[in-house]
Amino acid sequence: MLAQQWVAVAPWVRTFASMAHREKLFNYGPVLATWGTAAGIAALFLLEPAPIAQADIFAQLPVVGKHWQAKLDAREFKE
Repeated sequence: MLAQQWVAVAPWVRTFASMAHREKLFNYGPVLATWGTAAGIAALFLLEPAPIAQADIFAQLPVVGKHWQAKLDAREFKE
């Protein structure tokens, strides 16, 4: 029993080991999904002015893609 007290374990291993229980993972799931969704929306918001993002991502959206397609057509007509 004394030998187990002297085993060198990194502090971050002890921190993450306590989070790895099934009940805690079920609690963290919705929070992580929310943060992931927010990060994805923020990335799309920051990429919106780029023409390549408008053509490859936004113009391909089923319902609102016509908005960005019209912007791309107007920019192409202007040039």
